[in-house]
Parts: sequence; C-alpha cells; structure tokens
Amino acid sequence: MKKIKTVLFGLGTVNLGLLRILKAKSNQITNTHGLSFIVVGVADSSGVAVNANGFEYEELLELKRLKKQVKELDGYLPKVLAETISEYVYADLLIESSSANLRTGGTGLTIAREALKKGWSVVLANKAPLVFAYDELHQLASTQGGSLAFSATVCGGLPVINMLQRDLKMTTLRSFRGILNATTNYILNELDNGRSGGEAIKEAQRLGAAEADPTHDLHGHDSANKLFIIMKSFTNFTGNISDISVEGIQYLEAAEIRQAKAEGNKIKLLAIAESEKDRWKLSVKPTSVPIDSFLGTCNGWEMGVELKTDLYESIAMKNYEADPVGTSAAVLRDAIDVCERDAHRRGSAAKN
Repeated sequence: MKKIKTVLFGLGTVNLGLLRILKAKSNQITNTHGLSFIVVGVADSSGVAVNANGFEYEELLELKRLKKQVKELDGYLPKVLAETISEYVYADLLIESSSANLRTGGTGLTIAREALKKGWSVVLANKAPLVFAYDELHQLASTQGGSLAFSATVCGGLPVINMLQRDLKMTTLRSFRGILNATTNYILNELDNGRSGGEAIKEAQRLGAAEADPTHDLHGHDSANKLFIIMKSFTNFTGNISDISVEGIQYLEAAEIRQAKAEGNKIKLLAIAESEKDRWKLSVKPTSVPIDSFLGTCNGWEMGVELKTDLYESIAMKNYEADPVGTSAAVLRDAIDVCERDAHRRGSAAKN
C-alpha cells in the first residue's frame, strides 16, 4: 500500500465531500488501487494546520459540522499564511478547492505554483489557476516531476476532460457546444415553467447549488472559463480568456422564453467553439435550440456537451448534478489517476 501524503487547500463543500467519500471507500481504494490518502495538512480562511501522522477524516468533518475553523485544530500554525503551507509540511499531493479568484488567480494559483515547484502533484477543483496560468502550471509539472489534473473544474462529475484527452486521442475537434453551468440551466428551466428569475435563484441558493452571489454564473463567465480550459486541454487554441465572446442570461426577458417555446424551442446558455479557417471562434451566449434536440432535453440541473471530430463524428453526453458530490468524486478520480501515473513514471525511471 502506498501512503499518499495529502494537503487539502480549502475545506468547503468539495473537499468535505471528498472526505466523506474517502471515509466511506478507503478500504475499497486501498484494495483496488493500493493507495491510502493521509491528510497531513489543511488550510482554510483561518489559517494552516499540519499533522505529519495525518488528520482523521472524521476529525475534519466534525470540525466543519461544528462550524469551527482550521485554527481550532491541534497542529495549527499561528501567523502562517495559507498559501505558504508547502513550506511547513512534506507532501506528495495538493488538492486545491478554494474559492476561485478570477481577478488575480488568488491564493489558489499561488499554492498550486509552489506545490508544483516542490515536485508535488496537484489536483484542481478551482478553475482560476488554469484560467490565469494554464501553460505555466503544465510546464512546472513537466519540469519538476509532479502531475497536474483538473477534470473536476469542468462540469464536475461529467468526464468531459477525461473523454477528450483519453478517449479521443489522435482526433481533431471540429465543433463543440455545451451547457456547462447547471445553475443557469436550472434557472432557465424554471423561467420556462413560469417562475420568476428571483424565485429560481433563491431556490438554487437554498439547495446549495448556487453561490450567494450568482453573478459569475448568470453573466456567463463560469461557462467561458470552462470553455477556455476545454480548448486549452484538447486543441491548438493559444489565446486567452478574453478571446471568448460572453453574453449571459441576466438580461433575458420572459417574453423571449415564451417566444422560443411557441416556436418549439428552448433557450439554453451555450458554450460554443467553431473552427473557421484554422482559427477558433469561441462564444458563450443564450441560444435557441429545438426542444427535442439533445441539448434541448438537458433540463434543470443537467449539464451536457455535444461535439464533432474528424474520426468519431458526433458524440454527446450529459449528467445530472444538483450538489457537489459529483465534483468531489471527480477530485478523487483525478487524485487516484495522478498517483498511479506518478508511480508508473517512477517505476519506468528506475528501470532505465
């Protein structure tokens, strides 16, 4: 059994969900993959705590159930900034799921850089580091010996990145359309059923699926960030996030919803990539689609993608995700993948 010394950066819904899965499936993970994830460091907005022998999963879950913070754990390091945790603990893996800072990349970008510089592997649930430094982080992973995985950043449990990178090897993307944000899809569904936008947002917040400030979702920027990561991970796109034309649903009128419905259509917030003479035209915008089309049948908390390639023609898939469990599970699959990849690489190096 390989013990993976792990640092959790952020103790919000995603990493708490991960801890619940680890608690429930630790024996299965060990028996199937020969791995045991030992949480030797944690960080939240209150600071940093480390334990070389590992925190119990239940201890961390109970901490948050009691609405306490990391500073109340044994092992708390006073006056240590969260983004410097890599200076105070030895680890193999960083799991970064702090709140996204889409102005500068924030502490998530800082700690991802520092962890990769130390040769750690990094699993991201936070999109901001990739939006600001996709190429840099991949270069650090390549040169310093760690791995970088981020399938959880795009549609949570829907394995979009894995499908593109693993299952569609040697193909060329021709076009892509996707509903990449479940919150806006839910709101549009509620509007289609006659509910007001305010009521739909409040219900999404009550369910814990929408942020206290849903602006990032409603204005289309979350979808744009996911489209950017998709394009960087699977195509020759070398541009920036600013190259994506973005229009959200914040100004959508109920009359437009009714008109689309009368015509047998639904309005969806689509992320679209179209290849034009070896250049990509990228956009996020409310788009009318036939009600009986694949994307037209992605309702409520569903996300879905459809794409065309040179070899596989047309592919479509969707999932239903009204809570962060799918994202937590995606983090775990990434963690297992990078640990197995690292072990294979070390084994190959030893043979040579």
